[in-house]
Amino acid sequence: MNYDPTDQWNPDLSKYNSEINIKDVECTIDDLKFNQNKVLVCGRGAKNHPKFFPRFSVPTVNIDSDVYVSVDMSPDNSLAIRRKGSYALATNVDPLVPKRVNDLGGSVYWFSPDYLNYGIPKLVCGKHPYDNSGLAAISLASYLNAKQILISGIKLDGKYTIFSEGKDIVFNNLNKNGTKIYSTDGILADKITFELWEKL
Repeated sequence: MNYDPTDQWNPDLSKYNSEINIKDVECTIDDLKFNQNKVLVCGRGAKNHPKFFPRFSVPTVNIDSDVYVSVDMSPDNSLAIRRKGSYALATNVDPLVPKRVNDLGGSVYWFSPDYLNYGIPKLVCGKHPYDNSGLAAISLASYLNAKQILISGIKLDGKYTIFSEGKDIVFNNLNKNGTKIYSTDGILADKITFELWEKL
């Protein structure tokens, strides 16, 4: 297949990567040992995040997290994998990403973007083809039955406005699942202080 590996919005690339990665699926997000009512979800739009665990984050934040979540199809995303740990990866990530996780001694838990069918759990990660790792992390928290999510550093403005429609889809799914979402800055969800959120 001829494609530009930097064209991360190419639906053909999404399927191409998935066809490679699905052959290596051993564990899925259903195998994650998780039973928590609250989750902090962190994106790279902030330098500091509240000290709360369980914490899900995108790998580019480079902070300690219980689960790192990625749907990024760029091969450069493998450079963001710097910590050993549990990674929830969409089947459409570049195959260099799971290789890097394995090289560091981490564990991969796979899921499929909602528009692909591979017989493994699916997550809504935005509006196809604009999948977003931060939105995928929020979807994962809800999928794992968290009822309270606090987001920190996830901002869909500037060059990230292409993900706004996807945010609405993800947030509507959360409402259907009975999951409440809050924000440390009030940009994407109701603003709440960390101290108040902890008391909910």
